[in-house]
Amino acid sequence: MSTGTWRPDFRRLWIGTAVSNLGGQVSVLALPLTAAVVLGAGPVQMGVLTALNRAPYLALGLVVGVWIDRIPRRTVLVAAGLGLAATLGVIPAAAALGWLSLPLLYATALLSGVQVIFLEVAYLAAVPMVVPREHRPAAQRDIELTMSAGQLVGPPLGGVLVQALTAPIALAFDAATYLVAALAAARMRAGRTSTRRPDDDAGMLHQIREGVGLVVRERVLRAVTLATATFVFWTTAYLAIFVLFLVRDVHLGARTLGVVLACGAVGGIAGAALAGPLGRRLGSGVTMAVALAAGGSGAALAPLAILLPHRWAVVVVASSQALAWCGQQIHMVHQVPVRYAVCPDHLHGRVNATIRTTVWGSSTVGALLGGLLGERLGLPAALVAASAGAALAAGWILASPARALRRSTDLRPAVA
Repeated sequence: MSTGTWRPDFRRLWIGTAVSNLGGQVSVLALPLTAAVVLGAGPVQMGVLTALNRAPYLALGLVVGVWIDRIPRRTVLVAAGLGLAATLGVIPAAAALGWLSLPLLYATALLSGVQVIFLEVAYLAAVPMVVPREHRPAAQRDIELTMSAGQLVGPPLGGVLVQALTAPIALAFDAATYLVAALAAARMRAGRTSTRRPDDDAGMLHQIREGVGLVVRERVLRAVTLATATFVFWTTAYLAIFVLFLVRDVHLGARTLGVVLACGAVGGIAGAALAGPLGRRLGSGVTMAVALAAGGSGAALAPLAILLPHRWAVVVVASSQALAWCGQQIHMVHQVPVRYAVCPDHLHGRVNATIRTTVWGSSTVGALLGGLLGERLGLPAALVAASAGAALAAGWILASPARALRRSTDLRPAVA
């Protein structure tokens, strides 16, 4: 980790996200396995489960951005962490009592989705408070490397926990990690007061327009946001049915499934490490476009597994995950610093909420579409279609001024 970012408050923020990300990666395996294996969910039901987790962004995302700029960000991080620990803890408790059902799983996905909005927007808005402007690209690289490391360890750990304890009980681990994240945030010195300014007393609608207006006005930020939203839309359609495909069509067990998913982290770590050198050689804009195209193309390899013997099928799926995540992480390392560069400090909550509402709100529809495509076309064909859509996200970058961007630090904060 770079010395410019390794400061006490960033370290506390980093510890919180590292631990909760590890738990989240366990849930990436445990939650869909609970639905598909324990409760017998089909493609459409898997799509609904994923969509419910994303849907709160459509209803609350923009409003949450205003609140984050009004409320001390440390307070939000602590409250959201504690809330998620309690919400996810319902599933293992219900399983132990024999009350587990798809409606309960849907309700948990929806409620946790609401709390995740607060957690993620507050986290992204807190990073600029604890990291100087010139070190923010390096901070984002460190964060992405940490997330990739969590993906490397989380799914295999999830596979072991699922096999030893069952999928619903494994979710207790994720709940515990949010408690740790809340404790880490509580020790932060920054973020104890809000960034609210005297001119922030305008109505909610006016403040929402400030955040939306900046994203729409700034052409590079707008193009990067639309590219990310398109990629996530199709990636969510893909992921909504991916575990079901691996269980039903490729016949992977929980432990093998965890190892295969963890191979994506190898690509993610490679992507986070390659992002800097590629950016210096190609420029941030071209690098993002290439990464999106490569990520979508890599994901398209997985459906080939149904044509191969079991051993080679595992190799192909693992390779597909590595390529897909490599592209995704390269893009993430370059796209987040763009918003840090152009956004004035007092608007980070609203701008991040606008972007995440666009990105994750659209993924709600993507998840439902993935389930419907899986039902109508079959799981392999639906995965190929979703992969192609993800690769085409590069077009937003190539058709805009973002293509010529060399470094995010070349951009300057917009006039609010």
